[in-house]
Amino acid sequence: MLLRALDLTTFRSWKSLSVRLDDRATVFLGGNGTGKTSLLEAAWYCASLGSHRTSSDAALVTEGQQNAIVRADVERKGRTERLEVEIVNRGRARQRLGGANVNRRRDLLGVLRASIFGPERQAIVRGEPSDRRRFADELLVQLQPRYHAVIGEYERALRQRNALLRDHVAGRAPITGLEAWDEAIIGPGAELAAGRARAIERLAPHARAAFTSVGGGTAFEVAYQPSIPDPGLDRSPEAWAASMRHRLKERRRDEMIRGVTLVGPHRDEVAILTGGMTARTHASHGEGWLAAVGMILGAHAALADALGEEPVLLLDDPFTLLDPERRLRLVESLPADAQVLVTAADPNEIPPTLPATLLDVTDLRHA
Repeated sequence: MLLRALDLTTFRSWKSLSVRLDDRATVFLGGNGTGKTSLLEAAWYCASLGSHRTSSDAALVTEGQQNAIVRADVERKGRTERLEVEIVNRGRARQRLGGANVNRRRDLLGVLRASIFGPERQAIVRGEPSDRRRFADELLVQLQPRYHAVIGEYERALRQRNALLRDHVAGRAPITGLEAWDEAIIGPGAELAAGRARAIERLAPHARAAFTSVGGGTAFEVAYQPSIPDPGLDRSPEAWAASMRHRLKERRRDEMIRGVTLVGPHRDEVAILTGGMTARTHASHGEGWLAAVGMILGAHAALADALGEEPVLLLDDPFTLLDPERRLRLVESLPADAQVLVTAADPNEIPPTLPATLLDVTDLRHA
């Protein structure tokens, strides 16, 4: 899979941009605030329909503008398709694929598959459980785009169920129909738990290998920790549903007292351990950076295995906190057949072993 071209209109600080990309490695050079990270962010948006830096689409639109347009030419199996997505401040956005309008935005998912690393990705290791759940869901959607709809269905049902519980606690309404909302979250919730379990199982050995390859000197483990009892050998959605249904009955009284749903994949955790200790609290600053790199490279490898082809690998400022030896090891760890897009502020940070086309972001602005 190759990203052949990227066109931006009023995206972040870019009024307009059109850039062609090489098959293998391209390095975007530029100082802080020059917009180099936004190039990778735009590519990632085409792959995931979201940003790795913000949850607000409005932040992606140039100040003073009403919308932004991102176009990507994606080559896969000898065929090139143009993906076009509009990002709006308000109202309904439009999207096109191959020149034709697409009614549902999620139908663009799967056209471009990618993995992205950036300084913000340290939240996977250092942040809250919600950051790790978000990462797991990103991987899951890249593996199987249909999970985008499953996640949305679960979140909508969860909001409705929480609203019912809050109204009960506040005395605004008697609680009726809670069993129906149990089933509304159990269906997509069980499917999501089953999918996350499979995705993390795929990821774990690849993340361990990547962490070691780049220079992590301790044992590295990744494991899914669901908030409901793991069904064990039978890890089908039906088995997860039975476990979730049982736990909801157990926690019914607590939920009615606290006014919030206490059971479901919104309370899951992804455990990341370095040297047998929780990385969030025990990893050094350098280990945390290496752990985040390992998670992204591991996700990329898991995705490549599942798809039978290399996704696009996006690396935002990956060398900054690495010593020269680990920079070399990172380059050696990159998948040989993948297209890699890298950003760097200092050309001296780029190992000479990385054969790449260098593009100055300032030159792109004046092209």
